[in-house]
Amino acid sequence: MKRIALIRSASSQVSKNQYNIQEIGLAKVLAKLGMIVDVFLISDKDITYSEKCGKSNRVTIYWLKGLKIPGQQGYYKDLKPILNRNHYDIIQALDDSQITTVLVSSYCKKRKIKFVLWQGMYENYPEKYKRIIQFLYDWLILPILRKNTDYCIAKTTSAKEYLESKKFRNIIVIPVALETANFENSTIVDYRSKLGIKKSKKILLYVGKVEERRKPLFCLEVYKHVKSLNDNACLVYVGKGPMLNEVHNYVDEQNIKDVYFIPEVPQSELKTLYQASEIFILPTRYEIFGMVLMEAMYFELPVITYKAAGPKDVIDNYVDGIIMNDFDAEKWANEIDTYIFKKKVGKNMGKIGSKKIAKKYLWPIIGRDYYDEYIRIINSK
Repeated sequence: MKRIALIRSASSQVSKNQYNIQEIGLAKVLAKLGMIVDVFLISDKDITYSEKCGKSNRVTIYWLKGLKIPGQQGYYKDLKPILNRNHYDIIQALDDSQITTVLVSSYCKKRKIKFVLWQGMYENYPEKYKRIIQFLYDWLILPILRKNTDYCIAKTTSAKEYLESKKFRNIIVIPVALETANFENSTIVDYRSKLGIKKSKKILLYVGKVEERRKPLFCLEVYKHVKSLNDNACLVYVGKGPMLNEVHNYVDEQNIKDVYFIPEVPQSELKTLYQASEIFILPTRYEIFGMVLMEAMYFELPVITYKAAGPKDVIDNYVDGIIMNDFDAEKWANEIDTYIFKKKVGKNMGKIGSKKIAKKYLWPIIGRDYYDEYIRIINSK
């Protein structure tokens, strides 16, 4: 029986209750197909511990105590002993920009274990000081990773093009998928009643971290324009993050009406919130794939977003969603007003999008592609 390790190298914490963790969704499918799978994530506690996952006994999640380094870097002293203890046919680590990924690639090279670079990142850091760090990293460290890496799986075509620009080889594109297990026992919550929203109100929904790359103030600008076109609209804004206070202050200063804030919603309750809404808005400048986007589409909610890597690969523009080419709030508002409120094609967009996700972007489907690729790699010389 083949054994694989899936390592999320970055130090950004994820919660099973609040986020669709890609490695776990993939692991469950690989286990059903006969593999033993270990998933490595940063611990939500100050200790390293493990737990079994899924219906089979073949998926283990290792929550690693880690040292957080600026730039979402992480160092995990307990990782190597666990890798030594288990005997892997293949080890996969996430993104070329992570020090842990480089260390794991060297570990695999020394022990002649097949190593896979799993790439989602698709552009260099835009900030000036980070560009300097990126230059030094690409000069000093990236050659080590490139030398150690024989196999790359890119999540999007943009990620593949990025790896090619860094002179990696043997790159195949396999998208990530949606894990629906968290929705199977959904809790019915009447968010309209809970928030005091009238049934006649049309809900614009945002779900995600409140951070610069998600452009939260632009989201409010779009909503303000929508509100001027249709006073029956309201905005439900779900999320926490470093810009939350700034967002609250902006709403107060601009006197923007009918904005409802929710700090977080468990995955088990998201279904009812998606189904109560009219459109999902994701004005993100940078999106590796967009799990929340696929969640909304899965529940027949039409989406509007920017032409980032994930949306470009998933959405057929004006068929199962709307992709915008720039950040002009008035344009976004006009598209929402025209296609969702006036032409009323949103429901049809939502149904087409839902069928696409169910047919092409669920783990039982995509996971088979990963399994076939892993077996090919294991059997390759």
